[in-house]
Amino acid sequence: MKRLARVGLVFGVLALGGTVGCAEKENEAAKQHRIKASNHMVKKEYKEAAEAYALSLQADPKQEKVWEKKAFAHLELGEIDKASEAVLKILEFKTTPAEKAEVYRTLASIYMKGGTLEDAEKYFNEALKIEPKDEASLGWIAEIYAQRGGARSMAAPIVKADLEKALNYYDQVIALNPNSANTYLNKRVVMGRLMEYERQQMEMAKSEAVENAKDPKIVEEANARAAEHLKQMEAYNSQFADMTKKFSDAQKAAKAQAADQK
Repeated sequence: MKRLARVGLVFGVLALGGTVGCAEKENEAAKQHRIKASNHMVKKEYKEAAEAYALSLQADPKQEKVWEKKAFAHLELGEIDKASEAVLKILEFKTTPAEKAEVYRTLASIYMKGGTLEDAEKYFNEALKIEPKDEASLGWIAEIYAQRGGARSMAAPIVKADLEKALNYYDQVIALNPNSANTYLNKRVVMGRLMEYERQQMEMAKSEAVENAKDPKIVEEANARAAEHLKQMEAYNSQFADMTKKFSDAQKAAKAQAADQK
């Protein structure tokens, strides 16, 4: 999918040589384990780093940046659930709705990367509960349904209901940002698959009519379905052309805006 807005925290961490702000009388055990963990991170020894961060947090769980670093180490190890557990702890340090929504987007992006679309959708929806007009979350939920509907692989089965849900979410993004060129492009891909679905259904209905040529009732019903699928296919084709134009217009608007800012 063409990139939407950036999702999730940058586990900045990832300034590996960075330090963590602490109280004047810092827990010495927490500090020592954290230093060991940082040394492991520099060497990309993520398993050892995660273990050392866990010990540091056991001594002092009120280290937001350490939870963040621990999450990153687990991600590098492919331990999605453990990374998510660490990110959830970061929520306890956030006070504003915007900060909390950003953490939920981070969780969702972790699951998008790990391929667990159900969990990704869940956390994007948590972000939307806090920020209903969150363009990034709406766009990524659209992508989830596009994938489920078979829009990202020509070999995948087409699931019309999921593709229609994807269109609905893309429309919500467009309502917020009419100049989102990528959204028009993504929506056009989904419409292309919906056109293919209607074409397939039309051909099946025509074949049924031919195979039952001696039964006028079946022929009539099959031809009626074929005509309805053709009508829907033509409607999607018209919308596809409209999305192509809007995509082009949005690109031109973006170029003009970029030129004005120079």
